[in-house]
Amino acid sequence: MSRIVGAQAVIADPSGRVLLQFRSWPPGWEPPGGHVAPGEDPAQTVVRETEEECGVRVEIVRRVGLYHFRGIRVGTDAVFLAHPVGGRLKRSREALRVAWALPDRLPAATFPWFRRRIADALASSPGAEVERWQEVTLADVARHGLALGGELGRAGRGRGGD
Repeated sequence: MSRIVGAQAVIADPSGRVLLQFRSWPPGWEPPGGHVAPGEDPAQTVVRETEEECGVRVEIVRRVGLYHFRGIRVGTDAVFLAHPVGGRLKRSREALRVAWALPDRLPAATFPWFRRRIADALASSPGAEVERWQEVTLADVARHGLALGGELGRAGRGRGGD
C-alpha cells in the first residue's frame, strides 16, 4: 500500500451542493484538502485544511476510498465524505475563491480526477470503500488548461461569480 500523501473532503450541504475551492497553483477547482503530514491522520488533515482554507468546520461522515495517481502525477489520496457543521465561507491564500456547486454543474475548470471522486462520494454506500487508479496524462492537463482559460475569460467579462 502506498503512503497517503493527500486528502480531500467532498463536503455536501443539505441541498446537495458540494464545496469547491479555486487553487492558485496549479490553478483549478477542487474539493478542500491538502498534503498529509507524516504521522497525521488523513481525516484530521481534511478537517484542519477545510477550516483553514475555506472557513468551514466539517464533520467526517466516512472515508470514500483511496485514489492512486499514475502518469505525470503520482501519489495516493484519501477521500472523505463530510458535512458542514459551522463556520463561514472565506477566501484564503490557498483558496482564492470558494463556492458551493451542484454535482452535475461543476465549474469547467474542475480538475478532471476530482469529478470521479465527487461522484463516488455522493453515490457510494456506507461501508463500500472504493480504490481507484487515476491516470493523469498531458492530454488531461491540456484539456484542463483550455477549460481554465475559458472560465477565466468568462469571469473577466463579468459572468463569473461565487
